Amino acid sequence: MVKIILVTHGQLAQQMLETAAQIIGKPADDGFATFSVTAASSVEKEAAKLHDLLKNCEEGAVILTDIFGGSATNISLTASKDLAKCHVITGLNLSMLLTAINSRKKLSAKELAEKIEADGKRAVINATELLIKGL
Repeated sequence: MVKIILVTHGQLAQQMLETAAQIIGKPADDGFATFSVTAASSVEKEAAKLHDLLKNCEEGAVILTDIFGGSATNISLTASKDLAKCHVITGLNLSMLLTAINSRKKLSAKELAEKIEADGKRAVINATELLIKGL
């Protein structure tokens, strides 16, 4: 099964996982990890820690980060650069995380990364335009 790792600034990763658990229940296994990045984090040191976690993911991993170009994404890309079955997806939102939780047992890491990206994009909707002004 594909491992899901949330790498974000501050406590966002842990809070996202806790929020998802409130919606669909806590995952019954240990296939999830959170990784917090702070202003004091060293890209090289944190990437080495993350790489150690990733290298044992035989079925692959998907890393979800909060923002493209940020430290969390840079650490994730550095940690996963030599791991073919590891995919980094940025722009984490709750829809993406729910997709990851619900689909990781039935898809490969590559397929899951593609589904997470597509579902995350579909979740961004201008509700005012759709529901209020569209009437």
